[in-house]
Amino acid sequence: MFNQRPENQHYVSRLLLKRFKLPGHPLECYDIAAGQWKPKSVEKACADSGYNQLITSDGIDDTLEDEFSKVESRVPKALRLLERIAGNGGADLPAQAFTDLCQYCAFLTLSSIAAKASAVVNFVYNLNLEIEIGQRHLLRELEIPEAIIADWKPAVLSGNRVIIEADNALQLIYRHQFRRRFGEECALYRHTKWVICKSPIDLPIADIGLVPLSQQEPKLNRYILPLGPRLALQGIFFHDVSRNSPNQTVKRLALTQDEAQECLDIICSAAVAEIFCQRRIGNIAESVSRAKTAGVEFLQITNPRAVTGAGLKTSTAKIHFRVVSMKEFVAFVHSFVKPRRTENAGS
Repeated sequence: MFNQRPENQHYVSRLLLKRFKLPGHPLECYDIAAGQWKPKSVEKACADSGYNQLITSDGIDDTLEDEFSKVESRVPKALRLLERIAGNGGADLPAQAFTDLCQYCAFLTLSSIAAKASAVVNFVYNLNLEIEIGQRHLLRELEIPEAIIADWKPAVLSGNRVIIEADNALQLIYRHQFRRRFGEECALYRHTKWVICKSPIDLPIADIGLVPLSQQEPKLNRYILPLGPRLALQGIFFHDVSRNSPNQTVKRLALTQDEAQECLDIICSAAVAEIFCQRRIGNIAESVSRAKTAGVEFLQITNPRAVTGAGLKTSTAKIHFRVVSMKEFVAFVHSFVKPRRTENAGS
């Protein structure tokens, strides 16, 4: 499907944002850089013109947004069932509702501003890994001749790296990575242990929506999806896949005050630029500081505005490759994402 006008498209689902809004009132938005609260409408929150679209010489491809709209329209039933479980106890979600929930989580993850900013980085890391160890999944998709791969391998083994060059590579590779990873993300969420949690304190939602958190001991991925001021869906996926299993059972948990505060701290720490809630919450700086002390860290997006606005720039389908030094490679990666700096959020 091709549209001629760029639409305002959300990188945090409108469905979620509306759940944090009081009837007749705007969202309470905390601007991290300014350290100030301000009202914001759902329509303008976590959105930019053409965020998911791809502009090429053939026109504007908006199929990704169309597909997300279809999933978003089906997921309210799953959310109502989760609310019921939170009140009555653990239960199996019907197969279709569970599928819709997993697809929704996959869309939220892969279309987030954090995932979009990291798309090119993940792409080139995967590319260089395949060159180094002799795999051909991505290389085969890109139809790169074996002779060129053979030329690249000694350079990569000696410490150099291959990077890409393309017009508006960020949007082009974001869409490419979304297509490649969507099935894997859905499968991951199908094997995640989910718990619907009731909170004794109001929780916010960050501008990345679903919060992914990597933990080293034990090695696992933790997920936090705020569903409302007093409700959050949390998941655990173990790196030791033998500990995971496809399970449609969602358990319920009443968070303690400390558990809820930890959840709030992680959500605040994960935010790129804005935090949204129904009513203004307490000191954001203290939450971020506590999360940092606990070892919670997220990548910093180098230029968030360039990431959200990339859908308005024309992309070419042709990708070029270049061998560079490790120093140049690091600079290339850091043009998209960097380790999080120590920053002070206002209160």
